[in-house]
Amino acid sequence: MAKVTNLTLPLYPGMPVGNVWAWDAPFRQEPIVTLENNGVRIDALSLHSETGTRLMMAATIDDNAPTIGQIDLNLFVNRDAVVIDIPKNAEEEIMPEDIDKYVVSNPDYKEGDIVLIRTGWGNGRRYEELGDDYAIRTPHFSEAGSLRLTEVMKEKGSDTVAIDVAYVGSCGWKHMKQEWVDLPKWLRPPFPSEQAKIYLKNYTKDKSWPDWAASWPLHAHGYIIAALCNLDQITSKRVKLTALPLFARDCIGAPVTVVAIEE
Repeated sequence: MAKVTNLTLPLYPGMPVGNVWAWDAPFRQEPIVTLENNGVRIDALSLHSETGTRLMMAATIDDNAPTIGQIDLNLFVNRDAVVIDIPKNAEEEIMPEDIDKYVVSNPDYKEGDIVLIRTGWGNGRRYEELGDDYAIRTPHFSEAGSLRLTEVMKEKGSDTVAIDVAYVGSCGWKHMKQEWVDLPKWLRPPFPSEQAKIYLKNYTKDKSWPDWAASWPLHAHGYIIAALCNLDQITSKRVKLTALPLFARDCIGAPVTVVAIEE
């Protein structure tokens, strides 16, 4: 019998992924009607396109790239994926030498595979235990590491990387972390606050591109599935991966439900 593992972060109010950066609009859930008063429960939900486990695409940085409604969802149904361990702790970077050591030489990596990277950051319920630090202190790619993985994926015909880090890129160390995240929470109310809007108006490309430089090569190449969890529950070196995004037609990315199937 096949083993199915849910690799998706749960959505809940206060969850860290989608809650700390100036462009984050935190997940909210509130009752519209209740069982007690109305005999039925219906909730209002709000979130932004990079909340929790999510699919990210070239449309993030390219107006001419396809949106969610324009991609072929067969790209993410029952796909072959190779599980590659690159152990990393808080704030550590995935470097080119990591790609050469763990990816290039991996005997289980086949042509066209989704590259499913397991750093260990998504194990257990760390996202609840650390709160916002789960997002702020996540391991991530260095720019050189991202470029090296992009090169290897092109050579192998792979279009998608999936990973258990909260954020793929450099986590805004040059500007946004110091100017926004490191402020007391009461001085950085989340979008759509006026403070967030004013900050983002001044957070121009000369700041945003260096801040997230490690993300752009992978965005431009293909697809990124980030903020996976429970990868420690996978015991096989190869799995079938299905990742279906919220079908927000004109969105440049969306939260996604991801499952791994082991035969």
